Amino acid sequence: MHQQDSTGMTNGANPGAPAAEDHITLAQAAKLAPGRPSSNCVWRWCREGVKAATGTRIRLKHVRFGSRIFTTLQWLNDFGSALAEADAAHFDRDAQLPAPEPAPSRRTSKRSRRASRSGGADEARRRHLEAERELEEAGL
Repeated sequence: MHQQDSTGMTNGANPGAPAAEDHITLAQAAKLAPGRPSSNCVWRWCREGVKAATGTRIRLKHVRFGSRIFTTLQWLNDFGSALAEADAAHFDRDAQLPAPEPAPSRRTSKRSRRASRSGGADEARRRHLEAERELEEAGL
């Protein structure tokens, strides 16, 4: 028996492997997975994995018997947990980054504050028009 773990690494027969009756087809896994993905999607989770927010690929652990691919409900749950943990680690890391320093404050009137808010939109519009002009000059 040949199986892959959630990181895609292969290993030989495992004495703690699930019993044969615990295995489910990918179509059955698709029906049990949250959001009801297609069986093709579950197959991609096995073969290609899902890229987590950290940039690592998490793969659904599976086994192949002949031409059929099987997983277990436990492996499906472990797959979801591994994705959630990788995303949580990524977002926790982002939350620990120092906050950007606020711009120096100046005393301004309400009217000038409103003007500065719309100034960002004016700047974006100006950059957009400039980019269009450059593309026209380049013949694109």
